[in-house]
Amino acid sequence: MLRLLDGKRVVEMGHILLAPYATQMLGDFGADVIKVESLDGDTYRGLGQPRVPGGMTAQWMANNRNKRSIALNLKDPAARAALMKLVGGADAFVHNMRPAAVERLGFGYDALSAANPRLVYAQAVGFGSSGPYAGRPAVDDVIQGWSGFADLMGLHGEGPEMAPVAVCDVITALILGQTVLAGMLKAAQTGRGCFLETAMFEAMASVGMNQHLNGHAFQPPVGDLIYARTGSPHRRPVATRDGWIIHAVYNFTHWTKFLNAVGREDVLTGPMMTDRYAAAAHVGELYRLLAEEILPARSTAEWLALFAELDIPAAPCTELAALESDPHLAQVGLFRDYEHPSQGLCRETRTPVESRDVETAPDRHPPELGEHGEEILREAGVSAGEIADLTARGVLRGVAPEAA
Repeated sequence: MLRLLDGKRVVEMGHILLAPYATQMLGDFGADVIKVESLDGDTYRGLGQPRVPGGMTAQWMANNRNKRSIALNLKDPAARAALMKLVGGADAFVHNMRPAAVERLGFGYDALSAANPRLVYAQAVGFGSSGPYAGRPAVDDVIQGWSGFADLMGLHGEGPEMAPVAVCDVITALILGQTVLAGMLKAAQTGRGCFLETAMFEAMASVGMNQHLNGHAFQPPVGDLIYARTGSPHRRPVATRDGWIIHAVYNFTHWTKFLNAVGREDVLTGPMMTDRYAAAAHVGELYRLLAEEILPARSTAEWLALFAELDIPAAPCTELAALESDPHLAQVGLFRDYEHPSQGLCRETRTPVESRDVETAPDRHPPELGEHGEEILREAGVSAGEIADLTARGVLRGVAPEAA
């Protein structure tokens, strides 16, 4: 944990991946992140690979370290009042529920802003609230399809393809986290909070169109959609004599050095290499040349040595299973093992941030459901009698001592 956000409290009413991933990074940066869950817990606790039946899954644990958990039945007025006290002392409130559901519970922006004018209210939604798709259900799979991302994934295949990772959730979460940080900075300067909304559909449409708006960036259009280099069917892992390689020969200097090194004077002096504009216009054909005529002639190791000599980025095509033993990742400690109080020895990936002159602290383990409920409410000013009543009525869920 990097103690960059010491003293900041973030209340998360998140589920599955999007908001939890964003707030985990805030927790990794030292914020006190309080995860508000239902009595049954975040659905993600039961989706994926557990160690034991009924235990928290690897997928949930990957998005919920450095948080404290409180489990409340928010249909109960006393539970809602307790949570409102908690929000009253928070710097940010983050959720990825449907806005209508949050409003029904009494935790919309207007209500929370009235209770805490300094609060940064950040919601993640499927579709922006001002558009005709507002309120529609959305998960990563839906947005991959609707945003054109699946179309890009299958650009040169037999049809649209899904990325084998929840890329829409993760990218939107990174944007969401930035908005929360920017909002808290502004609130610290002005004493006033704000409402911020991050929408998955808009986020992924902007990601896809960042490069591929292409000729449509000029109105009227001066060319088609799709940036030629990243959209080329030959921009892919290429077979060598004994394996696969990824190369990044893409600017005019790279092409000149490489073609000269492999003795392709015919291409260097041809129409595709008259200048950088010609090379950019013919990048697909240049990629094809490497993939079909040049790279299959030597081994992966030979090509990597040449690319290194020419100072052109290149890499072997690594299998996912090899990452846990990768020497660089081992040296920087990306994978680390830790002892979880209830789950035993576990492995995680740390936040991929290096720091200097930043105080650190031990990470919090992914919490049991409701593990910190009583202490959180005490800190918020809820009396011992009120806490006892919530617990007795089954509105506040605690955790057995052996689990905690």
